[in-house]
Amino acid sequence: MELKNESAAGLAEVRLAEWRRVNYRDWCAMLDDRDVRHAIGDDGKRYHVVSHALDDGDGRIRMSVAVDDGTRSAFVPLVRDEIMNADGTFVE
Repeated sequence: MELKNESAAGLAEVRLAEWRRVNYRDWCAMLDDRDVRHAIGDDGKRYHVVSHALDDGDGRIRMSVAVDDGTRSAFVPLVRDEIMNADGTFVE
């Protein structure tokens, strides 16, 4: 069962907000990097927050964040993505 809760979604959005403040050149430097963090959600539970930068083609970079609480949700985590174009704008 996929993890669906506000705490996990909030942690993913916090991580994506950090990336939104980074310019395109810095995003390129993060390609294929993986960042794993542990965070406490608003609900008091501990979560794994895994972030990854991928080449999305045509100069776009996809930043993907997966959040799970270490239970069955680890098999189907909550996932949020942002895609940045080469001109620094985000794909809606």
